[in-house]
Amino acid sequence: MNTKSKKKKNKFFYRRLLALIFLLCIILFIIKFVRGRTFSDYKTVFPTLTTYEDDFKTKLFNIYNEKVYYSKGEGVAVFNASEGQKVPVGYEVCHLNLMEDVSSYKDQLAKINAALDLKKGIEPNEDSDSLKFNTGIQEIIRDKNYESIYNDIDSLNMENKVTYSASELKEYMDLSESELLMQKKKLESAIDKYNVSYNAEFSGIVSYKVDGTEDKFDIKKLNKIDYNYLKQDFNFKKLEMNSQVKENVPLFKIIDNFHWKIAATVDNISKIKNYHIGDIAKIEVDDSKMIYGTIENINKTKNKAVIIIDLDRYIEDMYPTRVHDGKIVVEKTKVYEIPKSSVIERDKLPGVFVQEIKGLVRFVPVEIISEKPESVFINRGNKQSVIQIGEKTYKTVTVNDAVVINPRTVDESRILN
Repeated sequence: MNTKSKKKKNKFFYRRLLALIFLLCIILFIIKFVRGRTFSDYKTVFPTLTTYEDDFKTKLFNIYNEKVYYSKGEGVAVFNASEGQKVPVGYEVCHLNLMEDVSSYKDQLAKINAALDLKKGIEPNEDSDSLKFNTGIQEIIRDKNYESIYNDIDSLNMENKVTYSASELKEYMDLSESELLMQKKKLESAIDKYNVSYNAEFSGIVSYKVDGTEDKFDIKKLNKIDYNYLKQDFNFKKLEMNSQVKENVPLFKIIDNFHWKIAATVDNISKIKNYHIGDIAKIEVDDSKMIYGTIENINKTKNKAVIIIDLDRYIEDMYPTRVHDGKIVVEKTKVYEIPKSSVIERDKLPGVFVQEIKGLVRFVPVEIISEKPESVFINRGNKQSVIQIGEKTYKTVTVNDAVVINPRTVDESRILN
């Protein structure tokens, strides 16, 4: 075959090859076009902007400026305040009668008063022959008929005048007025020993719920109240008000309602790394109410801690029980909420698929802050929607991104990155 024929044959081969390549390109374009036109959009959802509160569980221990009042003997107590009543300083909360027969003291006191009147020129009332010294109360006491005297245990009026004969008063009339006054003072002191008044030493709330741990939660012992201290087994008692009392038993206590504190346990000190003295602490108590207080101290024990929180409100709801279950709200931030099913992992990096045009998707990394049964909270990032995971930064989702709810429906060929 000559050289001319050979060149002609090669030229024909190349032309056919170029035509075939051109035809294949047209076919691929048509396939891609048809496939793109017929591909259905994925089911998507836009991120929801919401507020997330990070919290952790804690035990709350009430700490008061409080004083417990004890019985000075066995007897009958009359209480003049109800549970939770606010009383001023000096208010008589309780009166205790020690059930002793002091009628002889009172008889002597009546004679001294009569002798003092005679020395002052005051004549006895002759029309009061029928007036006798009131010993009814003492008879009731001797008979132990306590119910009859519960509300009027010390009703005897010592001002009632009794007419005595000259012979009955002779031993007193021989004494000077100053000697009579001295004896009178001694008798009154002897009678008062068996009638004890309990007055509030400061204004506050009256409570009969004495739990026996008042000395362990003394507001003056804040520095010793740490995590280990609060983990001990406290023997909380349930003492209630009783009118018939034994010696040295608690009667009631006064709680300063203007100044009190809470000790809150922290099982991991890293949870309060952003807390400082003077910050406001937000606490949820017993899954029902929110209270706010100022952090006064943070008592640290290795990797654990106790936060001492100062409060000036809420005591009416909190004081009946010493210990409460609660949550401390550490921070409150704006986040996105997306379906939990939308999150996948690629190259050990959590993220979601965001839908682009014509059924294409793009993988976008996310940082999960917290999870719920059906959804997750993710970090919004900075103003440019940039987050940091490890040592690297990534562009994360925005509020305008359509997040694919079920990433398993995405074909690998539809992923742009």
